[in-house]
Amino acid sequence: MKSVLFFIILLTCSTIHAQNKIEQQVTKNRQRVDTNYVRSYKKFFTVGLFISAPSNTLTITPKDSTIKTNTYRTNLASIIGFTVGYKSIYAAVGFRAPIEASSYSKYGKSKFKSFSIGTQNTRFFVRFDFRRINGFYNSDSIVYVLSKNSREYLKRSDVNTKQIMVSGLYNFSWKKYSYLSSFTFSEHQLRTRVGFMIKSSVSWNQLRSDSSLINLKNSPVVNNGIQELHYTSFIVGPGMGLNLVIAKRIYFSMMLFLSYDFVTYKFIDNNKNTLNQNNSFTAFFEERVALGYHTKRFYAGIKFMADQIQVQTLDYKVGNLYSSFTFDVGYRFNAPGILKKTYKNTFTRFLGL
Repeated sequence: MKSVLFFIILLTCSTIHAQNKIEQQVTKNRQRVDTNYVRSYKKFFTVGLFISAPSNTLTITPKDSTIKTNTYRTNLASIIGFTVGYKSIYAAVGFRAPIEASSYSKYGKSKFKSFSIGTQNTRFFVRFDFRRINGFYNSDSIVYVLSKNSREYLKRSDVNTKQIMVSGLYNFSWKKYSYLSSFTFSEHQLRTRVGFMIKSSVSWNQLRSDSSLINLKNSPVVNNGIQELHYTSFIVGPGMGLNLVIAKRIYFSMMLFLSYDFVTYKFIDNNKNTLNQNNSFTAFFEERVALGYHTKRFYAGIKFMADQIQVQTLDYKVGNLYSSFTFDVGYRFNAPGILKKTYKNTFTRFLGL
């Protein structure tokens, strides 16, 4: 009797273990990307170079049509930067390239700094971005310079913007659609596919100057203008992407996000007083287009991205539009042993990546 009971228990345990193993195998298979559609290069250590032509436009539009709109633009030349990627981690840093001195007299001088780091997971993506731009010119105002006997744009070297952002993206179509293939180059879309996503972000933004940028209509003192605008943006909304494979290694990609943006803002006047602290709810858009080429080791691509945040205040609409054309080129190396070990002991151990 004891032998029969022992046999039944052993058979039951074996059955449960086999069932769990099958379920784990099925779950594991379900979590894999369809390799007929997407190929991953994350096991390689990827080093890239990019050259970008960015543009930043600030638009301050009064709701009173009798007041003039002010549009501030940047005089940015190319941005040169580097990217690195390995497994689930991606990072990029960019700096402004030298610009012709002859353009300073007409458009002024702009400075640019950016840094980003994020994950490269196929299904879920998290990224941190920092961007700062100094120096704008007012494209709506032309002044006459007597010493030069010429007309020039009104330069505002004191105007600067700063953005710190944390964003996340979930890819509902992750098994067959890769949004990474065109923008971090860690994956390669093998067949044409449409994908659906949802994106969310939180950002802290600052628009600042040494003198007035905005004069409030209801301000008790005429000279008590707005020197700073601080606003925090909470964005969430759906997106759709298309990866069109033209040949085995050539692709065209397009992504579009239409979201809602909840903004909390406050004005700071020339006397450092906080005014008109309030909220606004507006639409937000982000667009990305890319054309590129993949091999196992080498990649190259051209991409365009644009996003705009708008702050709706009681008297004004303030828009911050950022866009850039970027050329990327890079090569994938076999990851050295020290990198594998360091990654395993840090990101894998503490973050599970």
